[in-house]
Amino acid sequence: MDELQMLRDLPAVANVSKDRITYSNAFKQVCVIRYLAGESPTKIFREAGLPPELIGYKRIERSVARWKAAVLKSVSGSSNMSNGEIITELVNLYVHAVTRKEKLDDIAGIANPDKANIGNAPHPLDEANVSGGGYISADVPVPSDAAAIAVPPAPLSASSGLDSETALVIIKQQARRIDELERENESLRGKLKTLAS
Repeated sequence: MDELQMLRDLPAVANVSKDRITYSNAFKQVCVIRYLAGESPTKIFREAGLPPELIGYKRIERSVARWKAAVLKSVSGSSNMSNGEIITELVNLYVHAVTRKEKLDDIAGIANPDKANIGNAPHPLDEANVSGGGYISADVPVPSDAAAIAVPPAPLSASSGLDSETALVIIKQQARRIDELERENESLRGKLKTLAS
């Protein structure tokens, strides 16, 4: 029962029973975006406090595959899109949903104590390669109730001061760079096949 309580306390987990774990929608979205950006599902789960030794490697793989399939259905035209383009579309959808939720919370007068603490949380883009050679190594802006989900342990430097709009621009740049690299890779594979023939 200790493990069940530990799981219930995690922001990534919506509900737990003795034979089932239901993950929060925010965690699912962040997980798929990071997975499409090239991160290991096991790493993402571990950073969210969900070690594979407890959850199970197969369960993690099946969950991410199921979430990815569901997300790809939600992105229109995804069958013709690269991972970079899909990531950009998902980030746009996600940021829109987060903004809408926060506006509705403000209208409803729902106090959100975590909202003020987001600026003090580790920033997910501190380790991202913004010059364009790498991949997105972190999550996207998350709703305040999910601020602790899957954020790498890099501290936010006071000088970086990234807001959600800047983070979104960086993520879009990285998604475009991923797309460029995928196309270049495909071109090189074609040339390699030609040389091998």
